[in-house]
Amino acid sequence: MNLELFIARRLLYGKGKNTVSTPIVKIAVGGIALGICVMLLSVFVIMGFKQEITDKLSGFVAHVDVSVYGNQPLRASDTLLSLLKNDKLVKSATPYVVKPAILKSPSEIHGIVLRGVDSLYRSPFYARHLKEGRFPDFSGSRASGEVLLSASVANLLKVGLGDKVTAYFVQEPVRARVFVIAGIYDTGFKEYDDMMVLCDIRHLQRLNGWQNKEVSGIALELFDLKDIPVASVGIEERLSEGMEGEAYCVGTLYSMAPQVFDWLSLLNMNVVVILTLIIVVAGFNMVSGLLILILDKTALIGILKTLGARNVSLRRLFLYMAGGLVVRGMLIGNVLALGLAGLQHAFHIVSLDPEMYYMETVPIVFNIGVILLLNVGVLLLSVVMLLVPAMLISGIRPIKVLRFE
Repeated sequence: MNLELFIARRLLYGKGKNTVSTPIVKIAVGGIALGICVMLLSVFVIMGFKQEITDKLSGFVAHVDVSVYGNQPLRASDTLLSLLKNDKLVKSATPYVVKPAILKSPSEIHGIVLRGVDSLYRSPFYARHLKEGRFPDFSGSRASGEVLLSASVANLLKVGLGDKVTAYFVQEPVRARVFVIAGIYDTGFKEYDDMMVLCDIRHLQRLNGWQNKEVSGIALELFDLKDIPVASVGIEERLSEGMEGEAYCVGTLYSMAPQVFDWLSLLNMNVVVILTLIIVVAGFNMVSGLLILILDKTALIGILKTLGARNVSLRRLFLYMAGGLVVRGMLIGNVLALGLAGLQHAFHIVSLDPEMYYMETVPIVFNIGVILLLNVGVLLLSVVMLLVPAMLISGIRPIKVLRFE
């Protein structure tokens, strides 16, 4: 039997005057619980922000984008599309045309960017954020006059489903097209909602004087965002080998929206600072709690030393006790954090300003691996920090303690 562990369990969970229940120790346990709770909530929220922002950005901007340099059109030949789609990391390849325009309603005007797509384009992103109406039908033999625009653009133009808007294209000569609003979406990502409008690709090709296969670029969607760096390099190599004589520009989600990912990197730095401060504070709470345990049990230490207990055994005894308090605090903190995060995930209790944060509620993402890693890290750091006060046991002399008693 492990004698140190047996005594530690009796002191921690025994009944009567041996129970460790001093207010300072309770405060130390509460500090650990609160620290773990705040750390887990911080990680859940930051991971939620990153995932939500990245998912929304991926809906507007391709994971990997293939185009040509300058303002020249890219010819989306069957050979090129086949080469891109055959990459095992690529889920889909969608040709598109983008063109700026000014939308005019009977009472308002607003500058937007029209993104033309073909009948094969399927976007679960827009379907997920569709607020009213339906996705436009681009499958007809003639170019469709339907468009999909955001709720913010609809509000600015004071229009709704079924209303007509006129798009003016600043070119020589100035052209105009009348569109009918088939659907209204709302992602909360105001920076893109305010300008992105989907239409039939054939309209924009004709306005640019392009042929059927000529497009602004090809948007590639990958199976996993983590593969973006590897996929972009591989696609560049395959294009240089398989499409000789053409100079392609390969961009990534990160290079096309660097300001957003810089902002997310700053959030990561904030989390690191918060976690460090909380771990330090919680560690000092446990150090002070262990010191109080040692001072409270000096008589016990003296008796055990008189009976032949060595300093190593006594240090192990108090580390068991402190470890038990740390685990208790961690369990409470985990239950509290998971409970609060679960409530937010299910009922969206805490709301946000979409204009500032690109979403209406605080997002929550659970990750078992991160939870385990954080708990193990906190436990190990706490034990390491508790080694210092445990060394004080070596300085306690039985004769002085028993004489004092």
